[in-house]
Amino acid sequence: MALLGIFARACPVFAWLLLCLLFGQIAQAADTAVSTLFVPETNTQISVNLPGDSSDDVNFYISAPDWYQYVAIGFGSDHANSLMLVAYPAADYNHITISPRFSTGNTEPIFAPEIKVTLNAGSGIKNQSIIANGTCHGCRSWATGSINARSTKQPMIFALGPNVGLSSDNPSALLRRHMGYGHFEVDMIKATGAAAGGLGVPTNITSGAVLVGDGLERDRNKAATAHGILFAIVALAVAPFDTLVAGALKRWPTLHAISSSLYFAMVIGALVPGIMISKEHILTQKFSTGHQVLGLITIVIMFGMVLWGIALMVIKKSAKKRGQEPPESSGLMSKVHTWVGRLVWLLFLINNGLGLKLSEQTMMFVLGYAVLAAGVVIFLLPVYFCIWRCTRKPKPKDEDSFELHDTIYNQNPNGYR
Repeated sequence: MALLGIFARACPVFAWLLLCLLFGQIAQAADTAVSTLFVPETNTQISVNLPGDSSDDVNFYISAPDWYQYVAIGFGSDHANSLMLVAYPAADYNHITISPRFSTGNTEPIFAPEIKVTLNAGSGIKNQSIIANGTCHGCRSWATGSINARSTKQPMIFALGPNVGLSSDNPSALLRRHMGYGHFEVDMIKATGAAAGGLGVPTNITSGAVLVGDGLERDRNKAATAHGILFAIVALAVAPFDTLVAGALKRWPTLHAISSSLYFAMVIGALVPGIMISKEHILTQKFSTGHQVLGLITIVIMFGMVLWGIALMVIKKSAKKRGQEPPESSGLMSKVHTWVGRLVWLLFLINNGLGLKLSEQTMMFVLGYAVLAAGVVIFLLPVYFCIWRCTRKPKPKDEDSFELHDTIYNQNPNGYR
């Protein structure tokens, strides 16, 4: 009887423990309906949840330091044809802007207003981090791709913007090229179901996702680097030397032919990567920015002066073969060639500064270039002048004035010589 009494009193305790264990397992199962990737190198977290088979929505939680211009995720294995969600600080730098975008190639993604995204509680700039806790409505499929809810290796990508300030309420705000990116795979089966408490739970543990390849890949825009370096060398070294040869050292036309050929080749070499990177960004795809317009005009003028110089050389050589002096018009042509060449150099100096501004370089960097460019000009002006003074041809004496002088002072007393 005593044992029965003890058992009767213990049953409620066992029942309570059993219920706690059962609810704990249910809660744990609910909490695990989220797949999370954590990248320690950038302190970036990406969590994904599919509410259930009856819904086409995708819940997401993104967190990254606000040192980056933006943080973006994409559903797909590559930049092209992926559905992207880009988060960046809003104008007040307290809230955030979430921008759904598409890209058809290796270009800046374009805002897709037909994709509806809702930001949930907890989104904003918090503890110096960009936090986006939201829902992308009807985002399991789009025109160029879809999410496989039954896949344990759904491909996804992420990207982080460079350390250049961006705070805008505009979902179409222009973006700089990312400074780092990565590919990862997500277990969508694990991520399907009700997520207890939502996704807004910071964590530093990866679960249900795995980085692919080498993890975070540092992005280096080699085309942009080549474009900038080549034009800097052209404007600060090659152009001033060629201008010196063309305008002051006229006694060495062969040297001018060599230097101008190198000059033109480097300009074309810098133009090619410039065209390549122009196609990557929305702002520059139409070649309508000041930097692009002035650059193309300058190159057209330069090409015209190359043809001008060739024609001038042919005229002079033809006259020399005939044993004649070049025609008088060649002198004017030489002056036009020389001064327009100097103008081209000046335009390249100015346009490099516009390029730095277009690429959103820091003010200190732009000012540093301006000081260097001005220093080159100031240093070379007296050099040009000195060489010009030393190499200019003396003016011919006026023979008529000497004859008059001789007539006045060498007459005999009889009035004749």
